[in-house]
Amino acid sequence: MYLLRHNTGKMAGMRGFTLVELLVAMAIFVFVITIATGALFSAQAVNGKLEQTQNVLDGVNLSVELLVRDIRYGSNFWCGTGSVPAVVPTTRNSCPSSGGNVLVFRPSIALSGTTDQTQDRVAYYLSNGVLYKSEYPYGVSSRTFQITSGDVKISTLAFFSKGYESSYDTSVDYNQPITTIVLSGTTIPLKITAKPVQFSIQTSASSRVLDK
Repeated sequence: MYLLRHNTGKMAGMRGFTLVELLVAMAIFVFVITIATGALFSAQAVNGKLEQTQNVLDGVNLSVELLVRDIRYGSNFWCGTGSVPAVVPTTRNSCPSSGGNVLVFRPSIALSGTTDQTQDRVAYYLSNGVLYKSEYPYGVSSRTFQITSGDVKISTLAFFSKGYESSYDTSVDYNQPITTIVLSGTTIPLKITAKPVQFSIQTSASSRVLDK
């Protein structure tokens, strides 16, 4: 009987959580979870925008690499301003000092359908914010390809040249054609919440074909 009364008194002295304390603890827990969830969603949104922008810029870099590769193996360079001439030039001409926006040259491989590879030409130029490549096989109709995708708008395309007008002769010409390409523009986000990103690319390429 004594032990029973002793234990009962000990249990009666123990104190638990009140309803107010439980409500406060739950409110703090919900507040922390809400903040953490919001931060997670924000981080995911930012990461998605960055990933989208990076994919777009990777596409632009790939387009520039295609242009640079063609220049490296090209020859007989002609550079001008405006649009591609109606009669595609087969002569050589250096870019204006302020830069040209049309580059025409002979490709390293014969174009499909050509009847004279030496007269084949390709042209790179800018039109309505898009970089294009046109092929002009000798004796057949020309073909045009869109190089940059629709999720970018190219605002500036400029070519700067050196060594384009070196004359052909039997001696070696050490003044190899060198082209500097300056390209800039803005990304066009697929989502309304994403913001456009401006970019600028500058690179140079020298023809590997011996200019002589």
